[in-house]
Amino acid sequence: MPVDKIQLQHKFGIISHNHRQNLLERISAPPTPTNNIRKPIPCEISHDFILSYNRADLFERSKFDVKASQLLQRVKRRAGLLSGGSGRHVHIPRSWVELTLLARCKGHFRDEVLKVLFASLLTAPPSVDNIPSLFLVCETVIEWIKELGNPIPETAWSNTQILTYNISELCFWRVYNHALLHNLQGCDSFLSDLSWHVENLDFVRKVYSKYPDGELLLRLLESIKTVLSEIYPSKNEPDCLLKKNFTSDGLMYGLDFYQSVRNGSDPSTSLSALLTTLTLLGTEDHLNTVLTFKLMTVVCCKNYLALQIIQAAATGNLPISGSDNTENSGICKSSFQSWDWVTASEFISLLVHTAIDGETSEIQKSAIQAGEMTSVRVDSAPVLGYGLLDLVALNTTEAFGPAVQYALQQALTRLHIHVKKHSLRKSAAHLIWSALQTTKNCVGHRIIVGIAQNKMNCLESVESELEPHGKLLFERIFDNLADHYIPQNVPISCNKTSKQKLLPKKLHCEPYVQPTVSLASNISVISKPGSVVKLMNKVRTIPDLHLESYTDRNNKILQEVVADQWYKELVAVFRAAEKVQQTVQECEELSEAEQNRAQQIVEELELTESEVCNVMNTLVVRP
Repeated sequence: MPVDKIQLQHKFGIISHNHRQNLLERISAPPTPTNNIRKPIPCEISHDFILSYNRADLFERSKFDVKASQLLQRVKRRAGLLSGGSGRHVHIPRSWVELTLLARCKGHFRDEVLKVLFASLLTAPPSVDNIPSLFLVCETVIEWIKELGNPIPETAWSNTQILTYNISELCFWRVYNHALLHNLQGCDSFLSDLSWHVENLDFVRKVYSKYPDGELLLRLLESIKTVLSEIYPSKNEPDCLLKKNFTSDGLMYGLDFYQSVRNGSDPSTSLSALLTTLTLLGTEDHLNTVLTFKLMTVVCCKNYLALQIIQAAATGNLPISGSDNTENSGICKSSFQSWDWVTASEFISLLVHTAIDGETSEIQKSAIQAGEMTSVRVDSAPVLGYGLLDLVALNTTEAFGPAVQYALQQALTRLHIHVKKHSLRKSAAHLIWSALQTTKNCVGHRIIVGIAQNKMNCLESVESELEPHGKLLFERIFDNLADHYIPQNVPISCNKTSKQKLLPKKLHCEPYVQPTVSLASNISVISKPGSVVKLMNKVRTIPDLHLESYTDRNNKILQEVVADQWYKELVAVFRAAEKVQQTVQECEELSEAEQNRAQQIVEELELTESEVCNVMNTLVVRP
């Protein structure tokens, strides 16, 4: 029977007839007109959200807090706090811009945003891609300083003020780092806007000058603004190169020593560079002095010998030849009591950071209380050094100025908060607490201790969000500076100065005068148990900063690699020849010993010639 094939359409599957008709009508209906208004993304930070958050009452604020925390968590992931500021999910410029927008929200949520921004600035690598957003953060943070400095703070600084202080410091150090690396070419508009914001800080000076921290911050901002204006003088000379190099001599020698510590080589071979840094430290401008102390802080947290040399230099007992010249003596000329308050405050900051962040317990103990330096000797005799508790003993008669006492009280408070959390350091905590009580008669003691407690609380809350044992900002900065100014296999501490390259004719720069520093020969250090390294008396000169090009340096490195390979092959050939010669000698000795043994056996048997012939005949196989 034939089958009739009926064409069936199951376009929508097996559904009812009514449902199928409704679907066809909806498909054939013309599209409805829609407005072209862009709908906001659910997790996007907008100006309307910030206004709504600030205008909300107590009942509505809880709803906005939930959404604000979601936005903050999203930005925190984009900032890469737990990955060291690197990864596919990280976008540093966008995260900084979003954090500056979120920081406009008022209330306790603003402190949370500032903590994330501070943590990101502390861990993010100093990349060139972040420069535009970095200038935005700099201009914004200056406005925050003006806003927070308008009401005169009569009590301890709040968390918002402390976080704003730390953020502004890190921002401007990042800008100065890019200036030293010559990365700000073409940023004239950014620099002019930033200088305008910095110039209008005069009215807050009377507020922040009451505290040494605030005075140091204002000096830092003004110094960096002055340096940037001198490096990039005007927009009328777009093709103008750098008119002056602002890397100081002490910083260059410090980077030389830092390079050896970072590479894991024996630091005793470059200790003369460290001594040269100490002879120049304190004689240079404010900006380079503070930056060199930051470098020494990173070095002392890693190297015990460098810490003891700096502590011994604080006593003024390190003999430096030619110390009658005050301009070339630095902090080695006199003891800690006669230093200016900026140098003394930075030295105290070095000690407290080393006592908290030192890599070994030996480094931390020496920073807390130095006493007699076991690794540094003058005329074969150990010298004394200054730790935090040693400085407290010097201040029994209040010999220090108010600014130095302020820094010392803050250091002791921060150290006590850090040490008392360790159950095995109770005796050290009691000792630091008793030392802190000796300073309670100072003016404003309670306010100073309150500021230090707030600072420590902010730092601890920020460190809990960071990657453990990751590199922080200053270590990254000094890595970049060392790679830029001190390339591998071209040590700056060499006695031969590199040839100066001719500058372009457009620049009418004065010839660079190379300073010389002579070091005494009666200073010795003990780098390892039983080994004493004596620092010989020699004149160190600072070479021209125009080093060889990358191609020349790369060719030198390749030549060294080839020479090293040839040396290894020759050594292998010599060793093989020695083995062959030794084998020949052993064979000759063995054959001679066998002959002697055979002769001895024959003599012991006492056989006649006829008997030997009969024996040989029996051994011969006959056909």
